[in-house]
Amino acid sequence: MYQYDTVILGAGPGGYVAAIRGAQLGAKVCIIEKELVGGTCLNWGCIPTKAMYKSAVLFEQMRNSEAFGLSCQHPVAHLDKIVGRNQRIVAELREGVERLFKKHRVNLIMGEGYVKEPGLVEVATKEQGKITIRGNQLIIATGSEPLSLKVLPWDHKKVLNTRSILELTEIPESLFIVGGGVSGCEFALLFSALGSTIHMSKRSKEPIKDLDGDINRVLIRALKKRKVKLHLGDPPVAARYTSSGVEITLRSNKRIETEAVLVTVGRSPVSQGIGLDEIGLNLEKGYVQVDQHCQTNIPKVYAIGDVTGKKELAHFASHQGIVAVEHGLGNRQARVDEEAVPVAIFTSPEIASVGITSQQCDEHDIPYHEGFFPFRALGKSHAIGEIDGFVKVIARMKDEKIIGIHIIGPDASTLIAACTVAVNQGLTLKELAKTIHAHPTVAEALWEAVEDARGLSIHKLDLGL
Repeated sequence: MYQYDTVILGAGPGGYVAAIRGAQLGAKVCIIEKELVGGTCLNWGCIPTKAMYKSAVLFEQMRNSEAFGLSCQHPVAHLDKIVGRNQRIVAELREGVERLFKKHRVNLIMGEGYVKEPGLVEVATKEQGKITIRGNQLIIATGSEPLSLKVLPWDHKKVLNTRSILELTEIPESLFIVGGGVSGCEFALLFSALGSTIHMSKRSKEPIKDLDGDINRVLIRALKKRKVKLHLGDPPVAARYTSSGVEITLRSNKRIETEAVLVTVGRSPVSQGIGLDEIGLNLEKGYVQVDQHCQTNIPKVYAIGDVTGKKELAHFASHQGIVAVEHGLGNRQARVDEEAVPVAIFTSPEIASVGITSQQCDEHDIPYHEGFFPFRALGKSHAIGEIDGFVKVIARMKDEKIIGIHIIGPDASTLIAACTVAVNQGLTLKELAKTIHAHPTVAEALWEAVEDARGLSIHKLDLGL
């Protein structure tokens, strides 16, 4: 039997960060991974999709190069080469994480773990057979997997999920996306840029839930601008294979045939069949219940990431991982901050958000100031040819403390970092307004939105959304 201070089940962005932080703090750490280091995010999620996103954006810019005084006639997208680039990037980053394990003396065991009792894990490995690992602290970081849909079971040829779609080597002429949401909208804009005809269906009337209402309206406009055919509030009720693809029947009785279908209706926690029920862990709908320290109902057993059902975000899982391992090693002040968790969505234009929306303020009777500034009023936006979108700032009325910032537009995913600092540190409108923002940059829109909330915006014009 092997003895460790900390044993981690799952080497995704939560697990591997927790492992390295534990080792930095002097702990003897073992991490168990059944498939690939880096988990879904690195291998089949965040990284490969953003690599594809870059290819799609660049291809779209090449087709529109005449607007910049350039000639780039008849550009061609080669999906096999795009996928090859993705795979090289992923492999390099995965090897980097494995080198970090070696640097920090984290013991990586490749195999499938089963929790026999709190702190005791049996691992089925290919090389050594079954081995037993014991740890003073156990961290469950097993993540989540795509949800299936009974009416459209995957065959990974014509009906795909968010993992198998990354293995396509030819651009489908037409693609039906079932589910919308973050992944659905990202893939819709990605493949429409590469030349596919896109249909997208969702049960609700909004493309992405919990976003600021104005952002969803601009997103719908962006999808329509790229000729994505939206069927919001009209989910599929039946489907059948045809000689050339899949025919889907919607609730409205509309029938649509496309070459391929992507099912992206959410994710489910990986918590079954690994011993969690048997040891008495508190699960609700498969999600491991944890407190602000990521502790479960069992002493010295922690859980982080998607398996907790808190926020399905890689960076939040990493934050939880650091909190969990530090708390387990004796730092009783370590706790998760859920008030300022940024979201970045790689649609076109990009979307980013932190804190609460004006709709949530209304629901909870929180009086607020709202500042709004459109990118089309900025010189830099016109210079780079990206004028769609806006920055919206929400501040609590009683003290002008900034409690939410929401962006759709150029470089939103980068701009949100400064916004997160503002929300996390409880800055007021006046305090952020004192910060000088460089000109010409798209970051000026943040300053202008803050000033607009104070009634002092310099460049705001009534240009709509």
